Amino acid sequence: MHERLFSEAEIREMEKRTVDRLVEAVEAGDADKAKQIAKRMYNEFLSMHDLYRNWTTAMLSEIGRRFGDEALEQIMTEGVKAWWLLNLEKLPDGPDALAQRVKMFVAGLRGHLQPLHIEEDEEKVVIQMRPCGSGGRLVLEGKYDGPNGFLTVEKPQRMTYNRANFPVYCAHEPPMELIDIEKNGAPFVVVEPAAVLGKEHCSFIIYKDKSKVPAKYYERLGLKKPEPT
Repeated sequence: MHERLFSEAEIREMEKRTVDRLVEAVEAGDADKAKQIAKRMYNEFLSMHDLYRNWTTAMLSEIGRRFGDEALEQIMTEGVKAWWLLNLEKLPDGPDALAQRVKMFVAGLRGHLQPLHIEEDEEKVVIQMRPCGSGGRLVLEGKYDGPNGFLTVEKPQRMTYNRANFPVYCAHEPPMELIDIEKNGAPFVVVEPAAVLGKEHCSFIIYKDKSKVPAKYYERLGLKKPEPT
């Protein structure tokens, strides 16, 4: 027989959700404990985020290596549809809904747990993660380096924004735009990839008037921008 590792009180404490422990500390007025638990919760979330990020990228890499670019794009597109169409359906409609749409999109990006930089002008809202919490950090962490690294898609094509040696994780962005255009006639958000992925910041661009989305964002997907009606 082994001695117990934990007391009953310690077990009950481990059972609690971290957010509940954080609320308890706040309600008790224990600021130091609340800060400690908040940092622990961030690290817990980041660990799970990166686990799924790496798992997804490993699977996409294996698909691309085994079955080639065409199958990779097809599977990537179907995978993106599973969540992006649902997100698009949640976006509010109406003339006053744009601000809420931007807030919802930004809330999604906050799930990557990195600082954001946002700028607005008369034409658009531009959002950057600094650094990118998913694709960018994979590059920064050297996950594509070496013989056992993740896949970079060598051939320029639609799912790489016509760039060579494109990190496979980042290749989900073109299907997002394509799916939105096919469903709604224009993309809600377009991505301007950094000149050096991972080393510089990519931009998510939301045009206030969707008819003002430049033609180049259609053309890089092999499409023609619709004529104004």
